[in-house]
Amino acid sequence: MQKIIVSMPGCSKCAMLKDQCKNTKSVEVPQDTLLAFARAVGIQSMPFVIVTGDPQELEKEIKDGNDI
Repeated sequence: MQKIIVSMPGCSKCAMLKDQCKNTKSVEVPQDTLLAFARAVGIQSMPFVIVTGDPQELEKEIKDGNDI
């Protein structure tokens, strides 16, 4: 399983999370691209984290109460 911090250039909240989680992979996405994606999936705040993995890992992550 992999967790990736998705951030926007110049975002202070994004910078704070990346600083607090130095060992977590992160990616900076151009603002126009990121905002279009966020609108499409209903994300209303920055930063956000994407969790990837096989179905069993993701199911466990969700069922362990790590979802909102």
